[in-house]
Amino acid sequence: MPTDPPAAPLDSTYEKSVFLNVPYDQPYARLLPALIAGLVALGRIPRCALEIHGGARLDQIHDLIANCRSSINDLSRVTLSGPFRVPRFNMPFELGIAFSLAKTAGHRIYLFEAKERLLQSGLSDMNGYDAEVHGGSPDKIIDSILDWFAVPGSAPAPAKLRSLDRRLFQVAKEAQRERGLEDPFKADIFRRLVVAATELAREEGLRAR
Repeated sequence: MPTDPPAAPLDSTYEKSVFLNVPYDQPYARLLPALIAGLVALGRIPRCALEIHGGARLDQIHDLIANCRSSINDLSRVTLSGPFRVPRFNMPFELGIAFSLAKTAGHRIYLFEAKERLLQSGLSDMNGYDAEVHGGSPDKIIDSILDWFAVPGSAPAPAKLRSLDRRLFQVAKEAQRERGLEDPFKADIFRRLVVAATELAREEGLRAR
């Protein structure tokens, strides 16, 4: 089980960094801004494999996760998908890397699933790690991020984070229109969303690095 986040102010890039192990598909396009908005508003730095290009990809993913204090792992795509009707192995594999780092380096693991008990059916070895059920709702994503990362006594109002998420979603849609894309899962758009979330959070009087 992940321990509570530290009450003391975050004082390093490592402590602030959170790896996002999530599906890269069109249905998830509405949830990515909620993840980024919630994390940035709480002083965290979202990271993900979209940042990696060329070289030994798996080695780079390992190093990226190792340089993050925490990871959010969404296993809502463990069912069969795609033209070949096979499970999506990347996300469970990256969770395995995070689990190894949790045992050896104190990495914190947080879990999402789309439906109740789906994780128990698809990855029963993770029993004992509680997964939050988002049901495809950005509001549920925001609520879970507050539960996981907010410092007691200084948590922003959920309504503020939801407002930030809605504004960031509009930024994502505009970025997609500019590039003729159906989803935001490109390195350039991801970076743009993190920068925009930081600026918008400051406008809202929320904590941003």
